[in-house]
Amino acid sequence: MKLRVCNLQPGEVLCYPLPLIVGEVESDSGKPEVGSIDSWNENTGHTSTISWPVVNGKFKVLVRLKNGENTIKLQCGQDILDFKLTYTRPKTTKCVRPLYIKCCDDAGSFQAPPGVDNSMVAAQRKILLGAQLLQTFTAEKLHEHGLGRATFQIETNCDGEPLCHIFTTSLTLRKAQTMTGMDLWFHFARELMNSDFKDKDDSKWYAFMSFTRYNPPMDGFRPQTHADILSYTRGHTALGGGGLALFGTGTLHTWAESLEEIVPRFTDNRRIDRTLLMDDSAYREFYWANYATGLGASLHELGHSFDLAHTPTGIMARGFDDLNKVFTVKGARPVEQKVQRTMSSLKEISLTKKINNSNHTSSVKKAPVIVHIEKTFQAQPILQTLVVRNYDGSVIKKTIPTPGHDRPVREKLKLLQLRRSSGSSASSSSTAIASGPSSAASSTVTSPTVATPAHLPRSPSVEKGAVRQEVRFADDRAHWYRSSAVLLRYHRWITTLEPRDSTEKLEFVSGCIHSSAGLRLVELRSIPEGGVFHHWEFLQKAPTSFTLHKTDLDLVKCTPEVMLVAEDNSGNIMKRKTALDDL
Repeated sequence: MKLRVCNLQPGEVLCYPLPLIVGEVESDSGKPEVGSIDSWNENTGHTSTISWPVVNGKFKVLVRLKNGENTIKLQCGQDILDFKLTYTRPKTTKCVRPLYIKCCDDAGSFQAPPGVDNSMVAAQRKILLGAQLLQTFTAEKLHEHGLGRATFQIETNCDGEPLCHIFTTSLTLRKAQTMTGMDLWFHFARELMNSDFKDKDDSKWYAFMSFTRYNPPMDGFRPQTHADILSYTRGHTALGGGGLALFGTGTLHTWAESLEEIVPRFTDNRRIDRTLLMDDSAYREFYWANYATGLGASLHELGHSFDLAHTPTGIMARGFDDLNKVFTVKGARPVEQKVQRTMSSLKEISLTKKINNSNHTSSVKKAPVIVHIEKTFQAQPILQTLVVRNYDGSVIKKTIPTPGHDRPVREKLKLLQLRRSSGSSASSSSTAIASGPSSAASSTVTSPTVATPAHLPRSPSVEKGAVRQEVRFADDRAHWYRSSAVLLRYHRWITTLEPRDSTEKLEFVSGCIHSSAGLRLVELRSIPEGGVFHHWEFLQKAPTSFTLHKTDLDLVKCTPEVMLVAEDNSGNIMKRKTALDDL
């Protein structure tokens, strides 16, 4: 029997402590191996062994690293593979700060089925593990684009253990549950910026509200649409922008609290009882789907705080519903844990004491230039009408045009691509549609009080049309769209192990963007929807200027105004509404 790791190299240096190890088991008989594989970090002792499923010879393992060199042991049957990885904690002040918000007159428990631990400590563990999974996801999916395993950092204490704070708001439970999601976002943004937290300008808050409550009628009525479910839910939202990503806890009880729980939670086929519990699963109704959608949606909102807009595919569309596929092998089922982790070994996270709003204690691979067009218009063989039920319960009817209707658009896109590819070193991608409402339209900010948060996009039951990608995505819709990946790669909150340049300002004069640090991305977003529909990327050489031409914009978007977004090599971001007549 042979064990192979497919996604990491022996001795690879990582800037995050929870790597995803994807591998294969080749049996002596040549048949696909089915069973389990044990993993542990020799640096932490054999008592931390965790068993993971092996399906058709494939496995996925998560293992915690200590700072420095680690020897990971993978055992299947009698065969053991030693695999070394090095974790180097980055020296950066910018971080994501997990936060659990409780009301001033409430104990802070979250809604859960009877017998399930819904304490604040349980919430902190779930939120922290969720944040670490998103950290790992970001690294793996940027690597998928050839951009290296760069990712954000989670706030830690002096011993390097991740923190999850409890924040006591001035709101009473009654008041908080009568406020809209937008009002809650602005209220908490102001409270956090006026709190005694240190380094607020270097923080992105990843915040969850303890007081979310789902209260359907007591007569056994079963809500049918997501809009119905939300109408019976108080203290819930999903909003992100500026320095705050805010989410409700109506489905937090479905989340994993430890590594041992990840596969069981992501494969939990029990159905949510909508007469008792909130179902936020994109109409799939299973416990695992609520975990995938809830964790994924929180990443979507965190993405907005990283200046990302809605995109045609990926996490910033509805791709976050597939987040479970990243951490599980298709067909996986929970396996019995041979060695249970002791409570003393759970010191992998640090839980801060309660605080209130006035007293706080507390080697990138060189990526190739990709030149491609993502074609969204797909000719249909017949004329047909589709009826789509949206995520909010509304219904849209759409008639698909006859074959050949998109040929002029394709020709224009091709002309634009040839013009740009022959005139600069930028890569370019274009799509003919935008998706979702607007994200923040101001210049990049860290303060949530001067930003506008963005909602989740709707989730249609029928795809609008296939989008061809140059990058092959391993986990279906759970990926970063290309322009999102490039923006994240150079974002100030996304850490690599290389030094960053000093900050410089971007300028936009007479249709020309200037940056002395060198440009990495120019992105066009629709107005007022705010969706990305075109971008240019500069990976091999960062030019100090880039000129937009009105004729170019006319070819890709018939609109009098666009949102121009530019990012330079230092992570500075400029956002500017631009009228085509001004170019």
